[in-house]
Amino acid sequence: MLHLLKYRFRLMIRNRVLLFWTLIFPMLLTTFFGMVLKDAYTVDTFQTVPIAVVEQKDLSQLKAVLKDVRQGDTALFKVSYVGEEQAKQLLKEDKVSAVVKLQDPIAITVNQNGLDQTITKTFFDEYSQKIHLVEEAMQQYPDGSAVSALFTQTASHVKEANTDHTDLSSVFFYTVLAMNAMFGGYWAINSMYELQANQSERAARLAVSPLHKGKALLADFIIDIAIQIVFLLIQFAYMYFILDVSFGSQLGYVFLMMVLGAFAGNAFGILIGSITSKIPPDGKTGIMTSITLICSALAGMMAVQLKYYVQEYAPFLTYINPVNMITDGLYSLYYYGVGERYFFNLALLAGFTMVCYLISFRALSRK
Repeated sequence: MLHLLKYRFRLMIRNRVLLFWTLIFPMLLTTFFGMVLKDAYTVDTFQTVPIAVVEQKDLSQLKAVLKDVRQGDTALFKVSYVGEEQAKQLLKEDKVSAVVKLQDPIAITVNQNGLDQTITKTFFDEYSQKIHLVEEAMQQYPDGSAVSALFTQTASHVKEANTDHTDLSSVFFYTVLAMNAMFGGYWAINSMYELQANQSERAARLAVSPLHKGKALLADFIIDIAIQIVFLLIQFAYMYFILDVSFGSQLGYVFLMMVLGAFAGNAFGILIGSITSKIPPDGKTGIMTSITLICSALAGMMAVQLKYYVQEYAPFLTYINPVNMITDGLYSLYYYGVGERYFFNLALLAGFTMVCYLISFRALSRK
């Protein structure tokens, strides 16, 4: 068996085309992403929220509050006190995130949803509640003794993340790693071509040799998986140590997802390579490439927003997309730690792998 593994490995590793697509191409793509995207989406510090307050009478109290409210050492708001028409113009030109008009209830106008708008609404909701409480307290206790108790605690409107920083560009790197895991199917397609007598002359000679067919299949299976896991580890090490891509602190679970991803790619490659002999190897490789790239795009490789559109409008695609399973598993591991979402994606990927292997086994056993 060791003799067979040795010579099958030497034969496979000489395939320069497969070496390019499973090692060189993913590394080049990772490098390009590192040059263009690394830290492009990083949100490390809180930025002051620009707002416009419509100028009117009796704003002295609000001005004093807005002047003092801070997030750490940074002012929470950068306030422009202007007329109503000018405030609307500033909002239209995106120079402010919201327009606030002091009335009952307080009117807040925005032109989009986002973190700044959420902070503004949360703050002024609390401000309005406190003002009403103060008025009621002053009616019951004119000496002001009850007012101080209302402000013993001040709510924080910006919650710090548990991670050192939140880098949305990591999602792009996760999709490249997931795509490469599926590219491991190229080795499986090549193995199916060289092991099935109705697909190649080399396989026909192997079929009439005394070598047990199960042993030949097992040898190729071991080598295919081992090669792809090694290539994934090389790519991961390059991302983690050279490009400083964040994977969180649970690296053991990252490795588990990569290993299962390598099995998923292998299973899908065996499925494509064994279902028919009418399609040549190049055609099967093209099918593998097309499906993997479509799955990668839906997982957010080209635009991270597409991943969320799929989850919102076509969630069933997330349950059949192996690239998304790997990407989302790594994403959930980084942002939320080891939990239900990670294991759910792991279970989906294991199910996908088993289905592919079962279908392939039935196809191969008939031959």
